[in-house]
Amino acid sequence: MAVTVVFGLLFTLQLLNAEPIVDAPWGVIEGTTNVTEDWTPYHAFLGIPYAVPPIGAKRFKRPLPHPGFKHTFKAYSYGPACLQTHKLNGVGGVTGDEDCLTLNVFTPAASLTEIKNNPVIVWIHGGGFVAGDAFTYDPSSIVGTGQVIVVTIQYRLGPLGFLSTNDDVSRGNYGLWDQHLALEWVKKNIASFGGDINNITLMGESAGSASVAFQALYSGSKGLFHRTIMQSGSASSAWAYTRNSLIYAKGLAHKVKCSSQNGTASMITCLRTIPARKLTAASWPMGNEPVTASAEFYFVPTIDGTFVKNDPRVLIDSPSYLKQVGLQNLDCMVSVVTNEGGIFNDLATAADKQFHSSLSSSVQNRGFYINTFIPEILELYFGASSPDMTQAVSKVYLPSNSHTVDLQAVMNTLGDAGMVVPMTLFARAHAKLTNNLKTGKKTYMYVFDHIPSFIPGHGKEVDHGDDIYYTFGLSKAMLDANAKAYGISISVPDQSEKELSHKMMGLLTDFARYGDPNNAVRFGLKQTWPAFTEPGEQYLLVNTTMSVKSHPFKDRVSLWALQLPRLLHALQNQHHTTKNPKLSIIG
Repeated sequence: MAVTVVFGLLFTLQLLNAEPIVDAPWGVIEGTTNVTEDWTPYHAFLGIPYAVPPIGAKRFKRPLPHPGFKHTFKAYSYGPACLQTHKLNGVGGVTGDEDCLTLNVFTPAASLTEIKNNPVIVWIHGGGFVAGDAFTYDPSSIVGTGQVIVVTIQYRLGPLGFLSTNDDVSRGNYGLWDQHLALEWVKKNIASFGGDINNITLMGESAGSASVAFQALYSGSKGLFHRTIMQSGSASSAWAYTRNSLIYAKGLAHKVKCSSQNGTASMITCLRTIPARKLTAASWPMGNEPVTASAEFYFVPTIDGTFVKNDPRVLIDSPSYLKQVGLQNLDCMVSVVTNEGGIFNDLATAADKQFHSSLSSSVQNRGFYINTFIPEILELYFGASSPDMTQAVSKVYLPSNSHTVDLQAVMNTLGDAGMVVPMTLFARAHAKLTNNLKTGKKTYMYVFDHIPSFIPGHGKEVDHGDDIYYTFGLSKAMLDANAKAYGISISVPDQSEKELSHKMMGLLTDFARYGDPNNAVRFGLKQTWPAFTEPGEQYLLVNTTMSVKSHPFKDRVSLWALQLPRLLHALQNQHHTTKNPKLSIIG
C-alpha cells in the first residue's frame, strides 16, 4: 500500500512539473497542472478569449468570434469579471472590465494523454444577469471526482449585456449571444482537450439556469449541447426577462445625459461614448419603488423576435415550438431548493439601503402585502394583475384571520413566481414532449433540502444558492471566497455534508455522462429515482437521508400554473384588451 501511495505522489509531482499544451483549431494553448484538495491532478486553461473585445463601436452588438493567436497562448490566469454593480448584496461600487469575454477549461489529467471523449459540462454563472463571474466557481472537485471536463464562461451583464431599444438599433440579449458564441467555441475546440463533442451538458444556477433555458429555447442551439441541468431559474422566471426594455434604456440614457428625443439611434450612439463603468454604475436603480427594485433587475433578456421569439411562458407552453427548436432531443434535469424566496432578505435589504425605505418590515403588513407586493409580483410574472388574482394569491399564502404577514409567506410568494413554478412548468413541458414523441430522453427533478451547518447565523430554511456549495464539492476556495465576500467566518463542513456533496457531484456528473443520475444515489436510496412524468411527478428530495416524493409544492404550483392564468384570461375577456395585447395565455 505504501509503495502505491509513493508512486501516486511521484506521478502527481511529475505531472505538476509539465505544463499541458493543447493544439486546438482556435490555436495553441498552454495551461497549468494543479491538484484537488485530495491530491487528484487536473489541468486548467484559464482566461481564453472566445470573442473579440465588445468595446467601442462593438458595444451593444452581437459578439464576434476571436480569431485566436499565431503564438502559443499562455492560459495561466482568469480574465476579469464583466462589469457589474453589487446590487445583490447591497454593496456599492462597480467592478470588472468591459473586455471580459473569456472562458476556462478544466480537464482530468488523463484527458490529454490517455482518456479521450470525456463528457463535457459547460457552466453558466448566476447573478440576476447583473452580477457574477466564472472564477468564483472552482470545478476542480467535479473534474477530479467525476472525470468530466468543465468549461466555465463569462458573458456581458447589466446594460452592456442586455440594454434594448426594442427595435433594430439595439435588439439586446447580447449576453445570451455571448453564451451562444462560447458554446460554438466549445463545440469546435473541446475535442482537442479530450472532450466528447457529442456529449455536452449545459448547466447553470439562477440566472445561469435561466440562461440554459433561453439557450435550449433558441433554434440556433441545435447540436451545441445534448443535456441540460437547470438549478433555480428558468426563462419564464418573473425576474428573468423584461417587458419594459425601452423604458429602462431611455431612463439610463437620461441619467448619463444622453438624449432620447432624436430617436434611439442617436441615443445609442451617445451611450457608446459613455465610460463603461459610469454606464454600469447608473444602471441600478432605475426607479423609486423599493418593491420593484427588490424583484426586478431591469437589464435582463427581452423578447427580441430572434433569440427570444415570444413571451417565454408562451414558448414553454407551445409543444409545436418546443418541437421546432428540438427540446425533445435533450435530456433535462431541473432543481430548486426548499426556500427559494429566502433571497428576499438580501434583495429587500439592498432596496431599503438605496431608498431609505422599510420594505423588509412593511411587507409583513397585511394591507401592504395584498395591495402592493402581490400586484407587483403578478405584473412581473404575467404582465397584468387584478383584484381577483390578488385575492387568489393571498388565499393560498395567508391565513384568513391573520392581521400580519409571516415573512415566510412573502418569501414563498417571491420564490414561487421566481423559481419554483417556472422550473416545474419547464420540467412538465419537457417530460410531456419527450413522452409524446417517444424520443427516449428523460426529465429528472430534485429539491435540495439541507441547511449548511458551516455558515454562522444561517436561518432555519434552505435558501436560494445554498445548493451551489455542494454542487462544487464544498471546495475550500469557494468557501473562502464567500467568507470574504460576506465578511463572515465559515467553519469546516462536517462529514455528512462532505458525503452529501460527493453524492451531489455524482448525480450531476452521472447525468452528464449517461443521461441518468441513478448510479450515484441508488445504494443509499434503496430504490430507483424515477424520471419526472405525469401523473406522479416524482422527484428526489436531496439531503443526508434522500427520499423520493411526488408533486413538488403541489397547491402553490397549481395556483400559478392553473388558477391565476384562468383569472387572467377572464380579465382579458372582460376588457377585450390588456396592457400587453400580444401576450398569449397559458392554460
